[in-house]
Amino acid sequence: MAETRPNIITILVDDMGFSDPGCFGGEIDTPNLDRLATNGFRASQFYNTPRCCPSRACLLTGLYPHEAGVGMMVYRDIGEGYEGGLNKKCVTIAEVLRSADYQTMLSGKWHVGHEAAFRPEERGFDKFTGIYTHVDSYWRVLPGCEIYRDGEIFIGSEETPRDPYAPDEEFHTTDFFTNVALDYIDQASQDPERPFYLHLCYNAPHFPLEAPDDLIEKYRGRYAAGWDQLREDKLARMKEMGILPSSQKLPETSGFDQDERDGFDFKVSVDSGHLPAWDSLSDSEQAELDFRRAIYAAQVEHMDRNIGRLLEDLSGRGILDNTMIVFMSDNGCSGELGPYGMNWPEYNSANYKDWRTEGGWATAQGQCWASLSNTPLRKYKIFVHEGGIASPFIVHWPSEIAEPGGICSEQVFHMIDILPTICEVAGVEIPTEFAGRRITPGQGVSLLPWLRGTADSPIPRTLYWQHEINAAIREDNWKLVTSDDRDPNAWELYDLSRDRSESEDLRVRYPEKAAELEAKWRKWAKKSNVIPYPESRDCLRRIQWPPR
Repeated sequence: MAETRPNIITILVDDMGFSDPGCFGGEIDTPNLDRLATNGFRASQFYNTPRCCPSRACLLTGLYPHEAGVGMMVYRDIGEGYEGGLNKKCVTIAEVLRSADYQTMLSGKWHVGHEAAFRPEERGFDKFTGIYTHVDSYWRVLPGCEIYRDGEIFIGSEETPRDPYAPDEEFHTTDFFTNVALDYIDQASQDPERPFYLHLCYNAPHFPLEAPDDLIEKYRGRYAAGWDQLREDKLARMKEMGILPSSQKLPETSGFDQDERDGFDFKVSVDSGHLPAWDSLSDSEQAELDFRRAIYAAQVEHMDRNIGRLLEDLSGRGILDNTMIVFMSDNGCSGELGPYGMNWPEYNSANYKDWRTEGGWATAQGQCWASLSNTPLRKYKIFVHEGGIASPFIVHWPSEIAEPGGICSEQVFHMIDILPTICEVAGVEIPTEFAGRRITPGQGVSLLPWLRGTADSPIPRTLYWQHEINAAIREDNWKLVTSDDRDPNAWELYDLSRDRSESEDLRVRYPEKAAELEAKWRKWAKKSNVIPYPESRDCLRRIQWPPR
């Protein structure tokens, strides 16, 4: 048992797929995440939300995103549930921990409100260095993505920014955010009687594809076998590791079927069961697609190496064993935009030097490779099918975890569980009132009994999602999901205990169950500030923002 209150670190990465890390069956080298998993706790049924801003709100407040005021992105206030930032009816992890005399620090991407009233300095963080909104480049600081420190611009928009911690090295956000985190830990260590909370938010591996050249070269050729074979190989590893049951299958493949979808980011959605066959592509196309995936893999490994730097620092200070580290992704892997990614095939290996540091909407790996990242789950970021809302989840806390290396495969968890977990770890109650305002009660549960091996698992749960026009409810092993919540006939019903890839729609076979779950979802939607349908859709579609 911990003798003193532990330090707490939450590491949130951006658009990482469910099975990207090696400790979840992935083919990318992630030795430091694997180290955390080997000595820690993994959950194979941990959920986020399908988009960046809502997940960050959910994680920080223990509420569903609409309850915290961030049901959509944060570039405009269109009313309750969609307020452009965290509302006053929620309390953040940092606010609660600071009230319990924790030192609170944030490095990286905030993205739950960039206006002054919504910023991290106003929501419990003693120290902040990072970007208030989206992050459009790794190598550069683009206009609108300036790096702030405690309310003031720290690194303005620059073509070749300088990392003050490593002035002789090429700037890269993954390195810079880690450097800031290490600096903050050093500062916090000057007051060892007070534990610290560090929220470390990488923009990796979100597009654009930008990674160190040596790592890209390392992965060149690793993907020449193509997504068909690599998904099969990964599924076999996941079964062997116990991430998935032996009966799990990939979504059935029936050829390349481009399904037009009325959505914000995707004009074409390629379902992960309808990918173009790798063998149907030319040799040159395969080589270019291998190159794109190599950059994505390099982004993931580069992030993992930086987590390794963090672990070594904690170990060197003698505080690793009494530091709880929680690792997760904000949503599933992104399929933006199209089957092969943005600017395909114009941006390629031959002209790589021309777009290497372009940033913005330059390149992405696309939906086909995203399906490999999300194996064996359907769809991607923005959707609420499993590929959009399932996260690799690791907790490392050697002094407290009962069965290091174990995998919790039966119990269902969600980001709403992080705040109650951290509060219990810190020995502080979740307030019903804070700073004179009433706080919306959350529905999350503490993970501490599962970490300590005292839980009677599994416990029944009902969880909800809504984003754009995508909606879902999961009750125990039943899941009702749709990619158009305006259409009463568009809902699909799955039994996730035997069909995590959502391949066999059971709605016709169990219409009563589908109707029951839909009624529960609509009751929740009304209660949780989800804008009513269908009138609100036109309002939302007129909003202009950089989709992230």
